[in-house]
Amino acid sequence: MVANPERSILHLDVDAFFASVEQRDDPKLRGKPVVVGTGVAASCSYEARRYGVRTGMRLAEARHLCRELIVIPGEYPRYEQVARRILAVCQERTPLIEVAALDDLYLDLTRQGQAEQTARELRTQIHEEVSLSVSVGIACNKLVAKVATKQAKQKKLQIADCRLQIAERSPVFQSAICNPQSAIVAVHAGAEAEYLAPWPARVLPGVGPKVETRLDRLNVQRVAEVAVIPVPVLRGLFGKRGRVLHDEAHGIDPRPVEPRKPPQSASRRTSFDPPIADRAFLRAMLDYLVERAAAWMRFHDLAAHGFTVTIRYGDYESDQGHGAFRRPTNQEQELKEAVRERFEPLYHRRLPLRLVSVELKPLGPPDRQPGLFPDFDHERARRLAACKDAIRQRYGFTSLLSGSALLLADRLERDRENFRLRTPCLTR
Repeated sequence: MVANPERSILHLDVDAFFASVEQRDDPKLRGKPVVVGTGVAASCSYEARRYGVRTGMRLAEARHLCRELIVIPGEYPRYEQVARRILAVCQERTPLIEVAALDDLYLDLTRQGQAEQTARELRTQIHEEVSLSVSVGIACNKLVAKVATKQAKQKKLQIADCRLQIAERSPVFQSAICNPQSAIVAVHAGAEAEYLAPWPARVLPGVGPKVETRLDRLNVQRVAEVAVIPVPVLRGLFGKRGRVLHDEAHGIDPRPVEPRKPPQSASRRTSFDPPIADRAFLRAMLDYLVERAAAWMRFHDLAAHGFTVTIRYGDYESDQGHGAFRRPTNQEQELKEAVRERFEPLYHRRLPLRLVSVELKPLGPPDRQPGLFPDFDHERARRLAACKDAIRQRYGFTSLLSGSALLLADRLERDRENFRLRTPCLTR
């Protein structure tokens, strides 16, 4: 397997997305340390990062690092609307766009050419039309392009830090950091392995905490050190993933940009501040999250083969439970019963919860294989779900509430589409 030097992939990432949107919309927040999230930082401004605040950090720890920190719960629909405007700008350049996340896009510019010029034009247009700043990485594959974007963001963070320190004394420097080149990093074809070599091994897609720990035991911290490990050794350590890890360490990534990449999971979660110990309320919330995920799957004609329930206690300790289905399903009653059954033994400590989450995965097409005998209960449930979906699409999701959701209605505000939930990752 070799790298394809003819490809030109552009990776675009919005800088401090949620926090930047808040600062854009509220002039009082500009130049101040801002964090978006509840319980955990979902996004933090460059001013907050100067104090050591990072995404994923507990807000209690973030406040300890920065006493002037401004915390905002955030509104996902508003961020989604901004993301759509950015996507529309990118679609003017190419239809080959993969949306990895709201603020995380891959563009295949192989046919267009002049990727660096396109990157400069995109940055300028997004800044003028959306009033947000983006960082861009360019390479012949997705892996190296994303790492290049990471370097671009690090450069901007260093420049922003210097700017905050000396801008008042040096107006010339302040104008110099507006150079758009400071947010674009291009890696030329053939230099992928050399470019990745000094980076920490965790920049490789398959290197999560567990893999990183195993590599640390071998005293392997850098990509260059992974690259010299023989393939049989990597296979012995990580199975089939070992070969892929070897290729990635050499800058080889054949993954195409997938404009219509099928979703692999459906997750819904929310957090509570202060934490909640009312089991009836928590069960009702889990039911509601499952309903949202099941409706989404039916809309996309998908079904789940399994699920994961995650809880986080008031002391920030987390626990997970897993389950699987004999046949893939998108029927909420079946999903609710399985999730409830797993939740009860999972929640065993006498502490309130600050987060509950349901993730349905892996996803695939529904099982339409007819049984030997007709299943009238299943057919009745399917027809009922279709009626509910039709009503909700016309009048809003909360136009119909299940019995358990009535408990939420007594305690939470809601609009046409949703209860107003608090969540550190701002999941819809």
